[in-house]
Amino acid sequence: MPNCSRCGFKLPEGALFCPNCGSPVRRAEERQIAPSESIARPITLGLLGSFLSLTISSLVSFAEVQLYFVPYFIASLIVIYFSGTRGLKDAAIVSMVTYLFTDAIVAGIILGSLYAANQSLASLYMDYGVPTLLDVLMYLISPVTAILAAYIGSKIALKRGEAITYIREEGYGPPLFHGVEDLKGEALKRFK
Repeated sequence: MPNCSRCGFKLPEGALFCPNCGSPVRRAEERQIAPSESIARPITLGLLGSFLSLTISSLVSFAEVQLYFVPYFIASLIVIYFSGTRGLKDAAIVSMVTYLFTDAIVAGIILGSLYAANQSLASLYMDYGVPTLLDVLMYLISPVTAILAAYIGSKIALKRGEAITYIREEGYGPPLFHGVEDLKGEALKRFK
């Protein structure tokens, strides 16, 4: 049960005025938030970004260049920009979901291929060599770059709902006859 803000008396439910001092009771307004609507769109966009990041990684993997966090960063920026996600919170969700799901998919592919080949994790590093300090540092800053991509993306994102205006010329008949004032009667007689 709530208390009166003026005298501290316990208020009965549904009271409009305090029975002790007579002051009006302020009611706390409850806001209804649909959680499925608020989180579903950023997560869906994050999954789209994850697959875009995997596509970027697979296209560049033939060149045998280590991109580290660049595919996450570029994919997050592209998805945030074209989706029009202006809020930093939603952009951060998109970017972090992109980062986490891409890492999970890549780790699943690597560990799954090792399991299918019946090899140990150490055999993976025998083929590629021991990770360098640069490898460790670049993978450590990946979450930070995801937040940076969210910030940059939210600042440069397209505005949603902008109306596109078209100039429409008024006239008789199809667009072929626009601007032909002299032939109005004659042109319409031909098509009757």
